[in-house]
Amino acid sequence: YQTGQLLGGYRGDGGPPLPYRWTLLAFFLHVAAAVLLCGALTVLSRRRRRRAAAAIIARDFPSVPAEALGRPRLATKAVARARFTEWLGLLAVAYAVLSVVGLATSLLGRTGREPEELARQLFGLPAEVVGMGLAGGTYLLAALLLALLAGGVFAYRTAWFRRHVGILWDLGTLWPRAAHPFAPPSYADRAVPELADRIGHLTERHGGVLLCGHSHGSALLALAVLRLPPRVRQRVALLTYGSPLDRLYARLFPAYLNEQVLRQVGERVEWRWLNLWRDTDPVGGWIFAAHRPGDPPADPDDPAGRVDRRLRDPRDLVPGPGERGAPPLRGHHPGENDPEFRAAVTELVERLRRAG
Repeated sequence: YQTGQLLGGYRGDGGPPLPYRWTLLAFFLHVAAAVLLCGALTVLSRRRRRRAAAAIIARDFPSVPAEALGRPRLATKAVARARFTEWLGLLAVAYAVLSVVGLATSLLGRTGREPEELARQLFGLPAEVVGMGLAGGTYLLAALLLALLAGGVFAYRTAWFRRHVGILWDLGTLWPRAAHPFAPPSYADRAVPELADRIGHLTERHGGVLLCGHSHGSALLALAVLRLPPRVRQRVALLTYGSPLDRLYARLFPAYLNEQVLRQVGERVEWRWLNLWRDTDPVGGWIFAAHRPGDPPADPDDPAGRVDRRLRDPRDLVPGPGERGAPPLRGHHPGENDPEFRAAVTELVERLRRAG
C-alpha cells in the first residue's frame, strides 16, 4: 500500500486496512523497544561486567610485568564483552512480553478502533505521533526486506558471509518446530541418528571412541549420546569445548536442554566427560560450574563438578621463549593444538583404557 502511494498507483482513502495499520504500529514498537532495551542493558551491566572481568584477570595474573604494554586492559575488555551473553536471558523474557503486546495490538484491529483515536483517549497523544510510528514501521519493514535481499546476494557471492549465514541457519533449524513454527523441519531428526549410528560402527572397530565437539557440535554430540545403546556408551568418552549447552541453549530452550538432561548425558558416558571453556568466549561456557572468583568449591562427591575445566585466556601477558608476540586472546577459537586440549584428550583416553 505504501509503495502504491509512492508510485501514484494507489488511491485508497485512509491508507492500508485497519489491521495492517495496527500491525505496523506493533512492529515499530517492537524495534524501538528492542533497541532501547539493548542499549539500557549494555549501559547498566557495563560496570558489573568490568568489575567481574577485572577480578578474573587479577586472579589469573597477580603480578603484571612492565613489558605487558596494556595487555591486562585488553583482556579485561574481552572478558567484559563476553559476559554480556549472560544477560541474554533478560532480552528473551522482554521480547516474549513484547510479542504478547504485539499480538494484543494486532487484535485491536479487529475491533474497528483507529490507532490515533485510542492513543488520544488512553495516553493523550496527538494523531501526528501515531502517524510517525506508522510511517516508521513502514520504512523499517521495507528496510528489513531489503536487508534480507541484500543478505541473499552477499551470501551467494561472498564466502565469509555465506559461512556466517550457514552458522545461523544451523543454529536455528536444530530445534523442533514447536520452538519456531515457521522454520523448516529440524535436521536433528536426521543428523543425530546418523551420528549415533556412526559412533556405534566406530566402537565395533576400535577399543574406544573419543567424541570431540566444538560449539554447536557439542550439542549434536550430547543428543547423540542420549541415543546410544548401553554396549556403545561403555566405550565412549566426551570432550566438549566452546560449548553453548548450558550458557545459551539451556536458558533459551529449557524444554529441550536443562540440567537434568545434561546430567543424563554425563551418566550415560559414566562421567567420562570434560568441558573446556574460557572467560573470553562470548558463546561457549561451563556446563555445570563456572569456577570463577568467589564461587563456592565444587562438591567432591558430585561427578558433575569435575566436568568443567576453565582455561586461562590469554595464557600469558608477555611473549614466551622464542616467541615474538604475546599469546593471543583465543575467545571462541577451537584450539585443538593447545596444550590444555591435548592434556584433556590424554586424560580421557586413559579413562577409556581403565574402563577396559
